[in-house]
Amino acid sequence: MIGNSGPVSTSIASVYAANTKALSEALTRIASGKKFQNASEDLIGFIRSRNLNVDISGYERVRENLTEFKAYTAASVQVGSSIYEDLTEMKELASQYAGTSDTDLRAEYASEFNALRTQVETALENTYVDGTLVTASGSAIKAVDLDPDGNGSLTMNYSDVASNTDVGALDITDTTNAQTDVQTEIDSTLTYLSEAKAYNEIAEQQLNLTTTIINSKQAVVSLITDIDEAEETNRVLDLSVRQQASMAMLAQGNMVQNSISKLYE
Repeated sequence: MIGNSGPVSTSIASVYAANTKALSEALTRIASGKKFQNASEDLIGFIRSRNLNVDISGYERVRENLTEFKAYTAASVQVGSSIYEDLTEMKELASQYAGTSDTDLRAEYASEFNALRTQVETALENTYVDGTLVTASGSAIKAVDLDPDGNGSLTMNYSDVASNTDVGALDITDTTNAQTDVQTEIDSTLTYLSEAKAYNEIAEQQLNLTTTIINSKQAVVSLITDIDEAEETNRVLDLSVRQQASMAMLAQGNMVQNSISKLYE
């Protein structure tokens, strides 16, 4: 008795349909670069990646704020260095003034001294970052959180800085006190500059740490969500071969069925 080829064809057609669906899904993953697109495909992976992305977003905000904070610290270091250099030169001029009785030389020294004094006053009065004067002491100038949950923070608060009023009162003709008075402002400036450099270094270290955390979390997200392109490509090739085999078997089955049908004609 000649058997019916219908069940075999049906089975092959089912395999062909399953392969077609799997091949389509594999090609979609390769095109998107993702293992899954929504929660229905991989709930656990979706939740993990979403939570990690929330963390990454938080640390990116921290990095933005730290970058802004560094604008303040960099301005502080720059102005502190400039004021220190000017005051040091003023002290040297005061020493030279006191060490000579030559009228012309004294006039030259006094002119340079007064120009530098004005320069220092201007720096102390006008070094602003986003509307905030950074050459101030005794109060918070800028604060920044060091993690998304606010568990750590860094506040820029200088304990000392050269006094604009005292700098304005410096007088090179006071040969008894000029050098000592200038040195007092130098000492205050050195304290300010030391603290500014410390804040700047801490901010830089925190920026690097935050960037490392972001990169690490992004790498984990990639492991969870991104496809292994080589593995997926091999899967596509395997499915393609299976498809071709299924098509050949279906065609052969149809030919056999047609031949059998002719026997009954």
